[in-house]
Amino acid sequence: MSRRVLAEVDVVDPQACQVQPHASEEHHVAAVSRSALGGDEGEIVEEFTLVGEDGSPPSPGDTRNVQTVFDYDQGRIYRLHRRAGQGCVCERIERAGCVVQELSATERSLTVTFLVKDVATLRDVIGDLQSTGECVTLRRLVETDDSLDRSRPVVLDREKLTGRQREVLERAHEMGYFEHPRAANAGEVADDLGITTATFTEHLAAAQRKVLGDLLDEP
Repeated sequence: MSRRVLAEVDVVDPQACQVQPHASEEHHVAAVSRSALGGDEGEIVEEFTLVGEDGSPPSPGDTRNVQTVFDYDQGRIYRLHRRAGQGCVCERIERAGCVVQELSATERSLTVTFLVKDVATLRDVIGDLQSTGECVTLRRLVETDDSLDRSRPVVLDREKLTGRQREVLERAHEMGYFEHPRAANAGEVADDLGITTATFTEHLAAAQRKVLGDLLDEP
């Protein structure tokens, strides 16, 4: 009997990512495809789609290192070349034996959907990303049993959260902080709550640790 775990995470201001910085308030990255040339130390070719929100032709944040591949409606596909082994989010996730399935990005964050062999490996991946100071939010986790082809239920204990942590989570959800593309950023949610952005991210991180504890069957 084998299980599969599908995880989706948000990484705010991802380090070493050369695609996410091209997203802006007016344009988001809807899709990313990658191919490797020459092994681990070779060249990576990435193609990404910028989608405009207002009908205007989208442009990347920095046109010096990208080339236009294709235009369609409100979208435009770009291509960039970079060296492998620069410590980007996707490479670090794949280094743990995970399979990246989907990438997208907004002005502030990169969303990565990937397959991971078990929740222990997922915990290591999230810990690795957080070790360099990146803020990681687990948006979705689905564990399936191949023999049954159905999701394994997970029980979340809301009582583990303080009143403030629950308020922060609920308001962030209501304002679309966890949506894609994100309807509100951390600063906007913090302003609505009457707290600083640093306080908001601190409460959010604490709440996520407790929720992750239930998801990962930790005491």
